[in-house]
Amino acid sequence: MTTSTLPHFCCLLLLLLPLLPTVSSYTEEDCNIRVDKPLVARQNSNPITSRLEEFAFGFHPLESEKENQFLLAVWFYKTKDPTIVWSANGNKPAPENSELRLSSNNEFVLYDDEGKELWKPPRKGSKSICATIRDNGNLVILDEQYKSIWESFKEPTDTILPGQILSTNTRLRSRESETNYSKGRFQLSFQIDGNFVLYSLSMPSEALQKAYFATGTRN
Repeated sequence: MTTSTLPHFCCLLLLLLPLLPTVSSYTEEDCNIRVDKPLVARQNSNPITSRLEEFAFGFHPLESEKENQFLLAVWFYKTKDPTIVWSANGNKPAPENSELRLSSNNEFVLYDDEGKELWKPPRKGSKSICATIRDNGNLVILDEQYKSIWESFKEPTDTILPGQILSTNTRLRSRESETNYSKGRFQLSFQIDGNFVLYSLSMPSEALQKAYFATGTRN
């Protein structure tokens, strides 16, 4: 490479950098969520925050007719209204004294106050050791080598955050109402065929109805 072409190459590299895949590596210092002692759903409990306190993770109290119900969730921490951006148990709110803890199989599991399982991330063979909440809002579960084995960014609920990628065969689902986080009637799906489609669903069968909108970007 000649000296004259070097500046042009550097400019091209800077333009291409945002398009390159990002590889996240983690260390023990990233483990800001450990459940050696269970996280317990209680009023006024302190959430776990990301390093710069942009996001929080923990049990978020629900505004509903039933008192003392909680979502295991990620939400904006610095905003006046703590908007939830991801939740684990929208269809099954956790009663007070529910717990997030490691199971005997080293899995993160959410149990209700009677010990019944409400939620757990899909198991991929590796043992969970800790988790981290990032300043981009991504909740990441790590194995014994501090490698990611599950991420909330790859299983969104009703929200996509800046920098989050909606992969093929992934969907967003509306919630029932402003205060009810159970699954609602609308689904935004990035299909395997490359089409991005907004559907309504027949409740309670959840059969897909005619598309409201589609990008028509098959293949």
